[in-house]
Amino acid sequence: MNLDIWSLLIIVVIFQGIFFLTILLASPVKKNKKENLYLFCLMLVCIWFLSEFLAIRNTYNIGFSIFYGTRYGSWLLLGPLTFFYFKAITDSSWKFSVKYWLHFLPFIIFVLIIPFLSSESLSVRQVTYGMLAVFDHRKKVVTPFEYLYSILFFIQFLHLGCYLVYNLKIIHNYSKNLKSEYSSVNNVIWLKVFNVLLILILILASIYLYILFVSDVYRRYLDYIYVLPMGFFIYSVGYYLSGIQWMSIDEKETKYNSSSLSTDEIQGYAKQLKQVMLHDTPHLKNDLRLKDLANMMNVSTHSISQIINQSFMCSFFDFINQYRIEEAKKLIIAKPEITLLQVAFDAGFNNKTSFVNAFKKFEKKTPSTFRKEVIHP
Repeated sequence: MNLDIWSLLIIVVIFQGIFFLTILLASPVKKNKKENLYLFCLMLVCIWFLSEFLAIRNTYNIGFSIFYGTRYGSWLLLGPLTFFYFKAITDSSWKFSVKYWLHFLPFIIFVLIIPFLSSESLSVRQVTYGMLAVFDHRKKVVTPFEYLYSILFFIQFLHLGCYLVYNLKIIHNYSKNLKSEYSSVNNVIWLKVFNVLLILILILASIYLYILFVSDVYRRYLDYIYVLPMGFFIYSVGYYLSGIQWMSIDEKETKYNSSSLSTDEIQGYAKQLKQVMLHDTPHLKNDLRLKDLANMMNVSTHSISQIINQSFMCSFFDFINQYRIEEAKKLIIAKPEITLLQVAFDAGFNNKTSFVNAFKKFEKKTPSTFRKEVIHP
């Protein structure tokens, strides 16, 4: 095996990934989180793909055909695993059941069963120059089996793309549900980063395939267009995501429970809520949740949600943050010497980014701009 600098870099990333998996297994706290099971499988599959790429590019024969699974559609694994990972994070009531095995059916059929049972095999040209070799201009006899897997080579990337697009919907709903229950929302951005990085890898892989398909010339170095980003994905994302404490949401509770307060009751509770916000200042607690406010009002969480939505025409998240922004404005005026970070904490925010975003949303300007205007009018 002749190793160049790029191959050595991939080897480093593979060992880095193996080290991550070892840490994940060795840590009881991380191992027992259900979402980390799917993260473990995702990282394992990425390591498999990198190892396969390394073996192919260095003409090292493993002697086990399924190891070269990309030829048969092994990317069909990634979509379902990302979907299960997102469901485990965003819905605390979700559990893997027998019906979810259907998501793995394409992988089982095309990667495990058909290659094992079929007496046909891929052509030497497909194995040597890639699955798209059947579409080049050279004269050849192509069997239905070879056509099937050449087309499936495209489909596996489309298959992953469909899951990643659907994951965006899961993230959106999760963020929306969090804002109906929590006054501070953290880490949703990391779900977006995770999904966007996978989308980027998919786009880069598509660019590579397009160049290869259109030019009809195999350029070995172009493989690194998508291989190196996959290595970056393993290195940079895996460690951080495995340690995050995700905010829990029960989608069954969110979806099926409701409140049925009358208009008069809502108006009465709305007046009471204003008094609670004015005198008890619950918005100054950066970990305030909807149920905390409901307990203070002696009503159910669904009732307080209905009161806020119908009386104040906003979510719980925005309702609390409006009070926090008003508190922040008072602090900036009264104490111009303190930092904006301290203002954010004192007003009830748990980080500066959330503070700045909320300030721009409600005041249409940044807190630093507001401070300049009030201090130096």
